[in-house]
Amino acid sequence: MTNRSTPDAAGRRRSNAKRTDRPAFSQAVDVAGPGSFDDADAANPLSNLDGTNREIVSMLQLDGRRSYASIARKLDISEGAVRARVNQLRRDGQLRFIAVVDPVQLGYSSWCMLGITVSAGNSPHELARYFAARPEVTYVMVVAAKYDLLVEICCQTTDALSEFLERYCYASGKIASTEAMIGVKLYKWFAPIPGAEPAA
Repeated sequence: MTNRSTPDAAGRRRSNAKRTDRPAFSQAVDVAGPGSFDDADAANPLSNLDGTNREIVSMLQLDGRRSYASIARKLDISEGAVRARVNQLRRDGQLRFIAVVDPVQLGYSSWCMLGITVSAGNSPHELARYFAARPEVTYVMVVAAKYDLLVEICCQTTDALSEFLERYCYASGKIASTEAMIGVKLYKWFAPIPGAEPAA
């Protein structure tokens, strides 16, 4: 059946085809993160993240299984327009879908943010790549502050956390100092969307 659309008073396209509420995706959504980033990622333009795209991604971030039809109704555009915009963002590498898990529910009880100062003669960027290769590491950033690196790690036990610190920090020979900030309770972990308004 042909999906015809008609313009409304605001010039938006309204679909005359029957809409369905089937899930669009079964994963969570992530915009430019989390994940591994290199210079090519940093240079990726955000020119097609207009207001509508930002609203679409904001809603998918809150519920990666939200249907295109539901998003279309919220934004007063056609379901096909939502699908096309999401597909374009994915092709451009600005949007990807991931499975988000609760580490506590999976038995990872030791969460820690490390503030790392690199020793003389070593590159913080090389050290960042070194940590990024470790499966326990969930976040790595080179910073211009008191530390050279911020590294987030998640381990199943305090013994595993202690072993990680001993093997990959204290014994590496590339780190001048490490401050371990043990997490007590995580209240938010989210990738922001440039210029986006909070989704309803």
